[in-house]
Amino acid sequence: MKKLLTSLALVLLVSAATFAQTRYTMVAYHKLQPGKTLDDAIAIEKQYLPIHEARKAAGLIGGWAMYVPYNNIKSEGIDFDYMTVNWGSDLDKIHLYPMELFGSLLKTDPGLKKLAAATVSTQTILRHSIGKKITGTNPGTNKDHYIIFDMMKVSDAAAYEAFETKVQKVHEERVAAGNISGWSLYKNLYPSSDEVKFNYTTVQSVEKLSNLDQFSDSYYKAIPKALGISPEEFMKQVTVKRTMTATMITKIALSTK
Repeated sequence: MKKLLTSLALVLLVSAATFAQTRYTMVAYHKLQPGKTLDDAIAIEKQYLPIHEARKAAGLIGGWAMYVPYNNIKSEGIDFDYMTVNWGSDLDKIHLYPMELFGSLLKTDPGLKKLAAATVSTQTILRHSIGKKITGTNPGTNKDHYIIFDMMKVSDAAAYEAFETKVQKVHEERVAAGNISGWSLYKNLYPSSDEVKFNYTTVQSVEKLSNLDQFSDSYYKAIPKALGISPEEFMKQVTVKRTMTATMITKIALSTK
């Protein structure tokens, strides 16, 4: 019996460690070349999917996706046309593209040799950023839904993270009410200088655009229940903790399985 209990305890510890794995992101911000369209970019990125699937199978990444602003709905301060994101639990691996993977893929798809030139003529990468997931609802964001990115500029990181961790209860109530399908908070690990436009990002998903018309009501109903304060008091705290510098509504155009 004692051995059984010990085995069960080990299983629970392993399961908890697996569930609590840190999630890192490597984000590339892409700008289309003059005369090129998002359809052109999607066609190019689609050719890279076998590479990303091979990287996932090799355990280098947890996944990859291409996020495209839906109907170009984004704030004026956003200078990129789309994002691609690698994510995984090992920051030393998610940026790797081993040559042995390319070699085996080239044998089955010789067209990959021409892909580099086609990529350069279609888009350019303005910059990269490295991120870390701080917290989020369970379930997380739904990749089949509309995904909203809100970029924040924060001066006191510790105070902001503590605040958003409490506010997660509000988002859990919103998920339960069906207003959103998931929410997460990410921190920029790099770059993190004063000149960057944002250093934190919240990500939430909604099934329908009509859910946007319910956002205010969903907060007003969830805040007192989750935090025990009025919506007015909550808004006073929000404006002190961070400044929203940009926002956009996206759909995932491509992703690993």
